[in-house]
Amino acid sequence: MRAVLLIICVVFLVSCTRQTCRESVQPKPVSLEVERLEQELFESNSSKDIEAFLKGHSDFAQFFLHSDQYPADSILANRMFGLIQNPSIDTLYQESVTAFKNFDQVVKTLEDGLGRLKVYYPSAPTPKIQTAVTGLYNDLFISNEHIMIGMDFFIGKNASYKPQQIPDYILSRYTTEHLSASILQFISSQFIATSRGDAMLAEMIDYGKSYYLLSKILPCTPERILIGYTQKEWEDVFENDKIIWANFVQNEWLYETDHTMKQRFLGERPNVYEIGEKCPGRIGRWLGWQIVNAYAEKTGATVQQIMAETDFNKIFTESKYKPSSS
Repeated sequence: MRAVLLIICVVFLVSCTRQTCRESVQPKPVSLEVERLEQELFESNSSKDIEAFLKGHSDFAQFFLHSDQYPADSILANRMFGLIQNPSIDTLYQESVTAFKNFDQVVKTLEDGLGRLKVYYPSAPTPKIQTAVTGLYNDLFISNEHIMIGMDFFIGKNASYKPQQIPDYILSRYTTEHLSASILQFISSQFIATSRGDAMLAEMIDYGKSYYLLSKILPCTPERILIGYTQKEWEDVFENDKIIWANFVQNEWLYETDHTMKQRFLGERPNVYEIGEKCPGRIGRWLGWQIVNAYAEKTGATVQQIMAETDFNKIFTESKYKPSSS
């Protein structure tokens, strides 16, 4: 009996620790080319070495380091060589390498996410990944051809040096845990048709479509990570969704067209004080996501149909959205 109970306990523990994934499609095979440029860059022994590095990686030099803003590559090379000789940069470099020690898993998540995106949209790109440490010069450059990552921006809360121009409530999302979602949301946005109209609800729905698609191509990433909320913020919005919804309806915010007013609910803010001190920023985006989720469930529309729909009123009306706490 004790042996049987032990087996039951082991099975229970395994099932509880296994990551829960949402239902999704099987990804197409995708293999991303990865260049760890920080290694080559920091092995440079002279500005001439860096000048050769810049010529060998001209796209990185142009798009990430903005080499076209310098009269000559030698000027940028001298600047970069001075940077890697700075004693402080070694700390930044080592912390970046530590933060990216499991980068292979990030790449795998990106490959699976792009593979699922290709199921829905076969023309989805397969960009090359390049990583580097540039003294907090640039965080990300994303296109159909390139994913360039400034590793030093994504060290996390324990970084010795942090970018000064980014508020803490945004900087909390600059981690390797959030990296795949940030990249794939940008890449997948090209397949989302923009809603017709200037109402806040139109933009809410568009953001909602973006998060809905992201949740489909990253089914094993927690939804709070997709939108960049903390666990507490994620729990709070669902516990108070009835209050949030009542504020939008009673104050007639859904059809607000004033840009400044819309930004209060859609833009980056630590909190939406118009609703409550504990209401996190970008609450309109979250609400749009819930409306799109409800629309998908009510109508059975495919991912492609939802992304192509430009009538935001249709999505809203047919969603019959109600807060989960109602």
